[in-house]
Amino acid sequence: MNAARQMNGNASVAQPSKGKSSFDVKDDVVRDMEKRSRLMRVVTRRIAFSELDNREIARRAGIPSQRISDLLAGRLEHFSIDELQALRETVESETPSP
Repeated sequence: MNAARQMNGNASVAQPSKGKSSFDVKDDVVRDMEKRSRLMRVVTRRIAFSELDNREIARRAGIPSQRISDLLAGRLEHFSIDELQALRETVESETPSP
């Protein structure tokens, strides 16, 4: 929610696209966040068990090492599902199952 909307007292609500009600859009947003949350938990657990350091994981995933720090700090809003999936594939290929 941006500052202007907060000051006006208007909540940030997803706008429905053609053919979708605002409830459908909200459901899509919730499902996306749930999927990103699950992926984040899997990736952070794999990172914890990995023998690689965060810089090496970031290098292999092709992202800046600060992004790994963001992930470990729980900054879910900074990551798309595709980015989390790429990180998962990177750490899964390098770590044994816990």
